[in-house]
Amino acid sequence: LAAEQQAAFGYSLLGPRLSGPDQQLAVSCSDDHETRRDATAAAIAGAQLRPVAPKADYPALYPVSDAAAARALAVRLEDDCAVAWRYLYLQAASATGARPRALRATAQEALTASAVRATRWRALSTPGKATTAFPGIT
Repeated sequence: LAAEQQAAFGYSLLGPRLSGPDQQLAVSCSDDHETRRDATAAAIAGAQLRPVAPKADYPALYPVSDAAAARALAVRLEDDCAVAWRYLYLQAASATGARPRALRATAQEALTASAVRATRWRALSTPGKATTAFPGIT
């Protein structure tokens, strides 16, 4: 949840530095993260747990001075989300039952979505080096 909260915040920083198709991609990614953030918070609350509150600010995301910095931040946000979702997948994989299976499916889908978005951003910022072998492993 914390990674999705950071991503939703981060896209609000990078969006204004982009234009055209890059900005459209940023809006789409932001929408995806906001939806996943809200669904994750609801799932945590539904499990009778308390969702972590978002931070008021994320100073480590600054500065975003131009389009290149914005694209680099987008890659970082997606990589951070991939790491978080991969961790959940690994935790759920060590348990048995219906709930862990559902968590694995959710985590795998979210990990894949973050990896695809990161690849799209890498293609824009570093053509020729758009993919990473194992998303979510730093």
